[in-house]
Amino acid sequence: MPRRYDARVSESLARAFPARLAPSATTVVQSLPAARLGPSRPVTASNSRAWPGVAVAGEPVVIPYRVYNPAPSPHLARGLSRTEQVMTAAIYSRHHDGLIRQRALGTLLECDEPWTAPFVVQLLGEYVIQICADIEEFTRTVLPARPAMQASLSAFLGQNPCFAELTRQRAISYWSCYYRGLHASRATYPALTALSRLGGSTAA
Repeated sequence: MPRRYDARVSESLARAFPARLAPSATTVVQSLPAARLGPSRPVTASNSRAWPGVAVAGEPVVIPYRVYNPAPSPHLARGLSRTEQVMTAAIYSRHHDGLIRQRALGTLLECDEPWTAPFVVQLLGEYVIQICADIEEFTRTVLPARPAMQASLSAFLGQNPCFAELTRQRAISYWSCYYRGLHASRATYPALTALSRLGGSTAA
């Protein structure tokens, strides 16, 4: 039986979602296998400069860069509502294991809720190219038929230009360090292609 989170950790993870979802966030957090380490710094934290926080439809949210919970039991979802299942996926999209992040992304991409947007965008500023490629393929093949989600993602980037720029800079850094051999031009790097398609700048 997993031990319950203390109030500080529960509050920390709940802040990743709009306030109207607080009851669901509490249910989700308390159902997760507890971690030995608490959530890490926010996704906007940077060693180079201070970046503004992230907001969804004008409401600030604080999303951790990483969480360290063990992978949930397959039975966990059975006791959760669909919204709570997507929230669980959102939390696990911040997991320290890239394979778990990739699985969580699949659930996020099935949901048109605006509050999922920062979790999807954040993955484009990380180093696992397979996840970036999944998002790029989604934006190219599926998203055009999902106008609500397309509008939510584009609106989020438009309302958070600093986060869009931070994501772009991170994507360029990972391309430059690790993926020039696969993509001679950064214009073909999946993360930057997806950002461009969503309306995030890819200018130098």
